[in-house]
Amino acid sequence: MKKFIILLFSLLSVIGVSYLLLFIISSIYSPQADHVPFLNDNRVISPTIESYRPLFQKYAEANGIGQYTDLLMALAMQESKGKSPDIMQASESLGLPRNTINSPEASIKAGTSYFKKVMERSGGNVRLALQSYNFGIGFTDYVRQHGGRFTAALAVKFSERKAKELGWGSYGDPYYVDHVMRYYNNEKLKQALTKKN
Repeated sequence: MKKFIILLFSLLSVIGVSYLLLFIISSIYSPQADHVPFLNDNRVISPTIESYRPLFQKYAEANGIGQYTDLLMALAMQESKGKSPDIMQASESLGLPRNTINSPEASIKAGTSYFKKVMERSGGNVRLALQSYNFGIGFTDYVRQHGGRFTAALAVKFSERKAKELGWGSYGDPYYVDHVMRYYNNEKLKQALTKKN
């Protein structure tokens, strides 16, 4: 029995080491490896969005939220990945039909201004501001009426309620905060790994 346990443990160790080596090799040679070594995740700021960094910085600073430049870029990644002229999907924040804005700069200007409004309305709570960017500024009031603290469960509940009210199949993205933060955190990791190399 003891020999069997030793054999089983040895076999599991070999499998574990083999899996780790395969993971490292696939990470090194994957298409995303240039972007995020060892992370193997392409959810980082795209070259298209990165090319607009000066505009994100300009309008973030003009709105007094320069410290959120990278977050705004992550938000744009979630909204359009840079594949639409309205890269921040900001038309609706101006009361216009979706994708009315046909200039990336106009989109960044409007989206950044709207993000500042939701940040102020949320009292500086970044997670609440991000979700309100997606749902609309009224979500902040909904959170205040339901305990005053943003939670993912409240986002789901609000989304379901609004979809039912409007007769839609769905309303917004109740997991928007996590989706934006995935881009943001992966980008920060990429930047940190780039500095080390």
